[in-house]
Amino acid sequence: MAMTVPALLAVREGFGTDIWGLPPAQITNCLRFLYLAYPFYMTTEAFCQVSILAFYLRIMVDRKALVFVKGLMVFVTAFGIANTSCMIFSVTPINFFWNGWKGEMVATRAIDMNLFSFVRGGIEIGLDLVILCLPLPMLAKLHMSLEKKIHIMSMFCVGFVITGVSCARLHALVQFSKTSNPTYDNTPTIYWCAIEADLFIIVACMPSIHAAFNRMMSSGDAANSTGYDCSDKSSYFNRSKRSENSGNNQNFGGIFKSTEVNVYSTERADASDLELVDRPPYLKNFDRKAHE
Repeated sequence: MAMTVPALLAVREGFGTDIWGLPPAQITNCLRFLYLAYPFYMTTEAFCQVSILAFYLRIMVDRKALVFVKGLMVFVTAFGIANTSCMIFSVTPINFFWNGWKGEMVATRAIDMNLFSFVRGGIEIGLDLVILCLPLPMLAKLHMSLEKKIHIMSMFCVGFVITGVSCARLHALVQFSKTSNPTYDNTPTIYWCAIEADLFIIVACMPSIHAAFNRMMSSGDAANSTGYDCSDKSSYFNRSKRSENSGNNQNFGGIFKSTEVNVYSTERADASDLELVDRPPYLKNFDRKAHE
């Protein structure tokens, strides 16, 4: 959202239109909104990567893998801070980013944004591949059915779409580096960045969404299996009253016998069903009461 709003405002000002057909004020506003969008894009990407790695810390048990994940989290955090800082201070003075096209200002210091974008994009693609491939060997060793294995692994493999989007963004940067019409030719780069950031958020949230959906389904099934049939409540009380009346009419009282049968099912001891996020306390208490 933080990146999408400035990008949409830039579109409202004429971003995506030929620069020669825009008034000078709109060109300046387009570049100003783009300056706001890029740091938010880099921050979003870094936060999503750290979020996925933090999730790995909860499901991995191998000590070496945990150390590697923690080291990768430190690198991703430092890399994200460096990227955002380089983008914010890419030129001095800062307002040269949106006013420099007029030719009325001189930049005292500037970063080669094309080179920066290519180097950063290549490193990000490498990080994405490492992060997405990291849990696959562990998931392949789980003791569960092949269908469930494929289901969980496919959930993680959705993230590989991000790599394809990153490659498309790099291709758009190649085209943009040769242009003299930034408001028009930079359009593919912006929408690929927006798609990449949104996909990263979806992938980072998928494990929690999957677990929450399963809990909703399982809690509904448990409530149905342990609930009483309210429609038969009146007949139950009628039978009780008839039993009491018949017992009072007997000289020596009546003896009544009721039998309750509970049927339970248990999973295999070697099953490796993973709880992707911690169960809340009220669901744990509900499960315990349902099995007592």
